[in-house]
Amino acid sequence: MHPLWATAPAAVALLAAATRWLIQGSGNVYTATTKRFYVPDPDLGWRVSPGGPFWIGLELVAIIGAVVVGVAVAALIVRRWERNRGPVTWAKAGLWVVAAVTLAAPAWAFASGLGPSRGREVLPEGASAAAPTTGLEGSLDLPAGRYEVVAHAGSAITARVEAGEERFEARFARGITGAWTADPRDLTRPGTAEVSVDVATVDTGIALRTEHARDEYLHAGRFPRITLTLGPLVATRQDGPRQVAFRGAGTLALMGETLAVELTGNLRATDEAARARLGLPADAAAVLVDADLVITVSGTPLRADRDSFDSDRIPIHVSLVLVRSNA
Repeated sequence: MHPLWATAPAAVALLAAATRWLIQGSGNVYTATTKRFYVPDPDLGWRVSPGGPFWIGLELVAIIGAVVVGVAVAALIVRRWERNRGPVTWAKAGLWVVAAVTLAAPAWAFASGLGPSRGREVLPEGASAAAPTTGLEGSLDLPAGRYEVVAHAGSAITARVEAGEERFEARFARGITGAWTADPRDLTRPGTAEVSVDVATVDTGIALRTEHARDEYLHAGRFPRITLTLGPLVATRQDGPRQVAFRGAGTLALMGETLAVELTGNLRATDEAARARLGLPADAAAVLVDADLVITVSGTPLRADRDSFDSDRIPIHVSLVLVRSNA
């Protein structure tokens, strides 16, 4: 058998990988072994779907294409050896093994599916457009006190970034601490809120990109935490028996600088059914927070790397599960 036949598995892998990439429809450059998807949630609005499909990137398609070319060139060399020295069985076997290995990636991708039903690749925008502009009205039927962020799948801070000709998310879902101290029954009274994230936990969905974001852009070694604070609310509006929309002024401490920001979003009190779905104690006083803010690359310490970004605007979504402390 002619050694060039060894290119067949790699050629099939190339066709399969390219087909999978087109079917995905993301236009993504980089491969994600576990693609993040968001699905609707009755309490959180949106939550991350557990697991996730193998999402082929354009760079993997290019690598498989390079293998096809490499195997073809090697096959021609092996053919020349055979003419001069006779059969080289071990070399042809090696070509078949190398070519066959490329089938693993597209096979894995197709076997993993295309994501959950109604799933979205990017976290949808929050309630900023509907936020109140004036007046303090509305309340939540919850006791006054200190409501602390709990470790939960619903607690995360997500920044939407455009860089490297891709749109992706820098997500912080671990190492989140903070609290809201207020009287939910009387939002006209001053209250304060602060949330802090561990920069080292940033996740962009791609291991190498995550490493660059953590060490080269956010400099986690020098600035280990990012802190967001919210002062007294500027405006509130009752949007249902258990929900209040809000607008407030705050600050973002990022890489040694403190930036003024505006936050808009919703505060939602949980009922017993919601607490059961969320895995919270049945008798807990709990609040769900969805908030949005926007920063600019040029207005932050990230300006030093401005040329690496495709857009100056970085929307940030904050989703928190808060439970009243008994202390």
